[in-house]
Amino acid sequence: MKLNRETLKGKLVFLGTAGARYVAFGFERQAGGLYFGFPSLNVHVDPGPGAFVHAHRKGIEPHWTDVVILSHRHLDHCADVNHVLESMTLGGKKKRGLLLCPSDCIAEDPVVLEYTRKNIEKTEIVKEGMEREFLADLSVSFPIRHLHGVETYGLIFKWKGTVYSYISDTKFFEELLSAYKGSNLLILNTTLLKPNPRIDHLSAEDARVIIGELKPDLAVLTHFGRTMLSAKPWEVALSISQETGIKVIAAYDNMILDLESLSVVRQR
Repeated sequence: MKLNRETLKGKLVFLGTAGARYVAFGFERQAGGLYFGFPSLNVHVDPGPGAFVHAHRKGIEPHWTDVVILSHRHLDHCADVNHVLESMTLGGKKKRGLLLCPSDCIAEDPVVLEYTRKNIEKTEIVKEGMEREFLADLSVSFPIRHLHGVETYGLIFKWKGTVYSYISDTKFFEELLSAYKGSNLLILNTTLLKPNPRIDHLSAEDARVIIGELKPDLAVLTHFGRTMLSAKPWEVALSISQETGIKVIAAYDNMILDLESLSVVRQR
């Protein structure tokens, strides 16, 4: 199913479900990030490698994008950010758009080039507890800094009274439960099948705890590493759903979710 400006409205597109270096850079799954098509604002979150091409192939023209958000500077989350920003401004011909990112994305050894930042209207630095209102009925907040080696944040969109949360890369810690409480949609980067103390990523076991505690209307697992792919993410999601009583699904590349009904759009 190819999208256009009209059919993108009210949709969330998973332009990739690859987690960590082996799956993302081994081309085992796409890593284009999340694309939120709110009716009056288009937001690209974590445009990793191939995001520019994956969006175009899905019918999303990158110059439709109004806001780009980076959860952190690791390349599986930001490798295509400069392509997206360059396209968003039509190669600098139209100064527009907003970039939200942690400070180390634009500091020494930046992942976002100064050249592309000069072409957008504004860059804002994400900090713990920050909230940014876009429209009267649409805002984004960054409730807590994650534990992931570099400065990393998840985010919460609030749109028309519904709460959409994205728990980006992190190892599990108790404060996540209070930070994302009240989520209607909960997207979890679930890279590992089982916890590994040496790797700062959530596991399926961590996801089970978080989902059971927060009880969202829908939980979506994504950002899979090799152990999750080997275990078949859809089977892992079904197991968590059966144990928690919460609807849990595993995302797949180019999956489209309706933001109002929280249901997967049938693709043709």
